[in-house]
Amino acid sequence: MRIGIDLHTLTDFMQGSRTYVYNLTRSLVDIDRENEYYLYFPRNLIMKADEGFKQENVHYRVISPSKRSIRLAISFPAKLAMHRVELFLCQYMGPLFTRCPYIVTIHDIIHERYPEFYPRNLRILMKLFYPLSARRAARVLTGSEYTKKEIRDIFKIPEGRIKVIPYGVSDDFRVVEDIERVNRVKNKYGIDDNYILFVGRLEPRKNIKGLIEAYTLLKNRYNIKQQLVIVGMKDALFRDFDIRGENIEGNIIFTGGVAQEDLPYIYNGADLFAYPSFAEGFGLPVLEAMACGVPTVASRTSSLPEVVGDAGLMVDPRDEEDLADGIHKVLTEPGLHSKMREKGLERSRLFTWKATAEKVLRVYQEIFAG
Repeated sequence: MRIGIDLHTLTDFMQGSRTYVYNLTRSLVDIDRENEYYLYFPRNLIMKADEGFKQENVHYRVISPSKRSIRLAISFPAKLAMHRVELFLCQYMGPLFTRCPYIVTIHDIIHERYPEFYPRNLRILMKLFYPLSARRAARVLTGSEYTKKEIRDIFKIPEGRIKVIPYGVSDDFRVVEDIERVNRVKNKYGIDDNYILFVGRLEPRKNIKGLIEAYTLLKNRYNIKQQLVIVGMKDALFRDFDIRGENIEGNIIFTGGVAQEDLPYIYNGADLFAYPSFAEGFGLPVLEAMACGVPTVASRTSSLPEVVGDAGLMVDPRDEEDLADGIHKVLTEPGLHSKMREKGLERSRLFTWKATAEKVLRVYQEIFAG
């Protein structure tokens, strides 16, 4: 079988869709030496494509232009036909015309429930093309039961065509014993004390404002020693989103984007990971934090309870008092911090990219068998 995969998201802008397709593709080509893989990169990325993809049955191909409408309407249909691809994997939006069946991974459709978190032009694009792609796809993949239900109910996709395949956590995210390396990475980003950590794209849905308000409560009420470290880049789509506000005596640190190889060390240096997002399709940063042995406080909304299970403390993201109380409890209650650390490590071991790839491969085989 000739399998095509769209890798146009492999830019330096770290986000969930990039992490997903990168790790899934690496795991697929590692476990599957029978099928032929055609990996489609933008011209500016193919020269630095990851060596980990290269196997005898893997072929690199250029997909252009970068403009989405032309790529989906013309470039991909032509390339897939030219290379005789028999099954195609993409994210969110599939080719408008193609003879081969495709599988689309839809990580979330949060814009349907929470349109206020997205710019108008982006909402229009998503509302038009996401359901169209889902209805034309041979299968729709997603990471959580929550998102499956949303896709089924809102897009009216038959339940049997939606497959829940949980995502994994890279082996890079692990407990690090090299404390000197952790401290060097902390210093690199201006972190000079114990800290509470958030990792994610800086956008309204992530509720960073609520986290800062909860942190302010903790400083004013308990004078906690921890800094608040916010790791993530601001997406151009949310250029009007202002989150900085008042920085309490310099205790809130915005690192911006960090090098991928530094991220496990930043997790390892944290006393606690806080993820008060209003809604998630899966929630990879929570899984990464638990795999690094960091106790986690997260929202009891959308998909997050599926990922966290009983390994973290769940709070109401719209209640800063509840968020602050949860953080304070984990930081101060005797024995709770170490208990949550162990439960998080145990929970994270249930999620591997190899398992994700094996399940995706079974979907390929199911479709190809008819």
